[in-house]
Amino acid sequence: MGKRKNKNKKRRKGGFFGFWGAIASFLMSATFKLLPAALVVSAFLFGAFGIFKVLYADAFLKVSEVRVVPADVLDPRGIRIIEDRVIGKNILKIDLGKVASQIKLGPGAESVRVIREMPSTIRIEIKKRKPAANILLRPGGPYGVAADDGMIIATSPTFEPAWVLIESFSEPAGEPRIGNRIQNKGFPEALKFLREFESHDLSKKEKVTKISLDAYGNVAVRLGEGPDFQLGRRPSEKFSMLSRAMYLFKTEPRENVEYMDLQFDRIAVKRKKP
Repeated sequence: MGKRKNKNKKRRKGGFFGFWGAIASFLMSATFKLLPAALVVSAFLFGAFGIFKVLYADAFLKVSEVRVVPADVLDPRGIRIIEDRVIGKNILKIDLGKVASQIKLGPGAESVRVIREMPSTIRIEIKKRKPAANILLRPGGPYGVAADDGMIIATSPTFEPAWVLIESFSEPAGEPRIGNRIQNKGFPEALKFLREFESHDLSKKEKVTKISLDAYGNVAVRLGEGPDFQLGRRPSEKFSMLSRAMYLFKTEPRENVEYMDLQFDRIAVKRKKP
């Protein structure tokens, strides 16, 4: 009986060390298998670090030119300020976002993008605001040219026939100033109407010659020589009524009508006094 107990003890002892021996053997085997891959990764990182170090020190990657497109948008003084900050620096180290944030855009510019042109040029791309309408802020006053967002980008004593006239006599400023923005809420609705009018059947026979905005943002549209059509705050929703109103001119001369009110579900005609 005593001999059997000793044998059992030896078996348990051998089984215990055999288990941990297998674990150790697996770890050593895995280490030797992974070691080459670890060496490759280390070599790659070391090489990449070396490449970046060489690039950052490369004299050919120093900024030598700042190019503005289009060239006439930024003030020359502003361009010189940017040049003083980047010329001679490594192009890879230039923070493009920071450069863009330092550029002061005038009223004629909508946005800016700064990009690298390897090996040594920083390119500044300016998106210009596009003219959308003539603006008149008081009777007999000077004209302004406004972009889609209402920013006034130019002024003129004469009317520019390339764009429709929008009257907004309720603006805080009595005359247009470059850099000011049209405050009337009817302005974007008027531009929306113009865009949709271009693709509507009415545009084949009629032309929008003037748009008027009241203090509440209501829009009145003049087609041809008249009359005016009062379309309310959502003029682009009134095309069906506007088409119906045009049929009235088959039986009545246009010059006899002062205006038509299409703001509600009926067509109200205001005739001129004889």
